[in-house]
Amino acid sequence: MFPAMLAAVLLVAVVIALGNRQPGIGGDASGGTGHWTPSAEPQGDTVALEIDFGNGARKYIAALPWQAGMTVDLVMESARGFRPGIEFTQVGSGAGGLLTSIDGLKNEGAGGRNWRYRVKDQQGDRYGEVSFCLEPVKPGMSVLWEFAAGDYNSESITDTSQ
Repeated sequence: MFPAMLAAVLLVAVVIALGNRQPGIGGDASGGTGHWTPSAEPQGDTVALEIDFGNGARKYIAALPWQAGMTVDLVMESARGFRPGIEFTQVGSGAGGLLTSIDGLKNEGAGGRNWRYRVKDQQGDRYGEVSFCLEPVKPGMSVLWEFAAGDYNSESITDTSQ
């Protein structure tokens, strides 16, 4: 009788514990623990990445490790492996490479909002003029992805954030 009662009490405790779990607080809906460890702060030369979702929400990684020959797509790959990181999809590579989504937010196509990038260094702030797979990135540069409508040209941008 005692083993059956103990089993019933344990079963009730497990049901209560599972029912009280909340995603992101000690667990998630998939049964994971919800715990992760952030990446270490990079040493040496770095680049920054900012993502503007077009609705007031932004993600910013102030320091990703820079490497010789780095391009904007390699900045994105570095951010993918960084914790907390980002997710992105693309089609093609090289001159035909096109970023199609960031963190699940997809390009809307002609007439809609789409992802476009800008690079900023000591010489100024400009929209990318080539595929993000070909745009070189130097130490200290910042890459900004914007989810926005309309076309853009390659002229310099006036920095209004100061």
